[in-house]
Amino acid sequence: MSLKQAAQNLGFRVLRLIGGLLLIYVSIVFYLALTERQNAYPRAITHKEAQAAIKATSKPLTCTLDDGIALEGWSIGDAQSPVFLYYPDANEDAAQFLAEVKDIPGINLVAFNYRGSGNNKGKPSTETFVPDAKQIAECASQVNGNKPRFLAGRGTGAILAAEQLGEGQTLFLIDPYLSIADAIAEKYRLLYPRFLIRAKEKIPEETIEKHKKSVILLQDSQNSCDRYHKVKQLFSLTKVDKRDKILLRNFVIKSLQSASNPAISRN
Repeated sequence: MSLKQAAQNLGFRVLRLIGGLLLIYVSIVFYLALTERQNAYPRAITHKEAQAAIKATSKPLTCTLDDGIALEGWSIGDAQSPVFLYYPDANEDAAQFLAEVKDIPGINLVAFNYRGSGNNKGKPSTETFVPDAKQIAECASQVNGNKPRFLAGRGTGAILAAEQLGEGQTLFLIDPYLSIADAIAEKYRLLYPRFLIRAKEKIPEETIEKHKKSVILLQDSQNSCDRYHKVKQLFSLTKVDKRDKILLRNFVIKSLQSASNPAISRN
């Protein structure tokens, strides 16, 4: 075999390899495009240990949505105290947050699982994502007859918490994503190009700008550093805090104190 033939054969093998890899890549992209809804709106698995941990101290709540789906929820604290409404990340059982924080004097912690998450029925989607969050806020308002004084959201839950922000409320963004597209792009990176992502839900920038003084940015986990700084820089937020080897309960209390709430103590 001549040198020229050997080079041609090698070239053909390289092209076949590149073609095979390209076919695999296109197949992955196609699969992720087909399953985007599951990635954009994942369902949280019931965290049995967390739900068992709060059983003795929490009061069970139910939020019935307009289409009849009943969402499980809990409250911990005096019913007449200001409500702290927590929106969990998409794949997080809300009971996990409550089990870690346990209780805060002067605060009524309230959280619900989304449709399809935990023990809830239903299928989450772009059509239900924001409307369900609004109804959750309305259900939380029924706890003591007043709208939640504090709103908090983790990950993509921060988008939903920000959607509810109004006058007289304080918002805590915990390891927030600016958008669902950001969450998907961070997970799959080059495997699923951002321009293909169809989910449009994002933090309402106008709302954050309007109520900037009432927004507190919290970094809970180290792997959220990039998005933490992204949110901080985009909105020029000055009320920021990082959890530094302290219990989540103490971290939340510290953040509440920075919100100038005299009802909060470390007792």
